[in-house]
Amino acid sequence: MKNCPGVVMPCGEDCPLAGYGYVAIQDPQRFYDPPSAFIAGTIFPDLVIPKGKYGPNENIFARP
Repeated sequence: MKNCPGVVMPCGEDCPLAGYGYVAIQDPQRFYDPPSAFIAGTIFPDLVIPKGKYGPNENIFARP
């Protein structure tokens, strides 16, 4: 955070890292048709992550 002028973190320099982004390489020859892409939320099948892959805590807004 030292190189981010104007950004004030409430925990200062002791903030834990939340994670990092990663996007898999997509095959440009393989993609959904428009209706299927709309339902899946992407045109690339390689980006679809099945529900439950990340375990029971994947939806932090779900109520028990």
